[in-house]
Amino acid sequence: MNIKGWTGIVGVAVLTAGWLVSGQLRAETASNDGYTLEDFRLRTAADLVDVCTLEESHPHYETARGFCYGFFEGAANYHDTISASPSYRKIVCAPTETTRTDAVEVFATYVRSNPQYASEAPIDAIFRALGAKWPCEG
Repeated sequence: MNIKGWTGIVGVAVLTAGWLVSGQLRAETASNDGYTLEDFRLRTAADLVDVCTLEESHPHYETARGFCYGFFEGAANYHDTISASPSYRKIVCAPTETTRTDAVEVFATYVRSNPQYASEAPIDAIFRALGAKWPCEG
């Protein structure tokens, strides 16, 4: 399968996960406790930080954590797939033992420490943050 095929598959998987989560959230937010689906629209990096750092005691923590990890997994898979092509270079060269939790923590810390990037697209901020922490040589 060529790179275009893989990127299409990753895109479909990420969109499907988003639709599934949004349906679950509509059902779960009926009590209107101040936490809405708007948090998951991910218009900015700050929105993703909010989703990824929801307190463990919040009733929607598991949903938010799954959404966050899924977003990061999709970004990582896309990065790995596209950077395997000779046309693109790797942006992030994290150690092999790096976990999604590590990546999320680096991202959230970076965006909070660099508020000038909080309004950019979440995917751009992810690669900006992780590339700053784990740059590739050369």
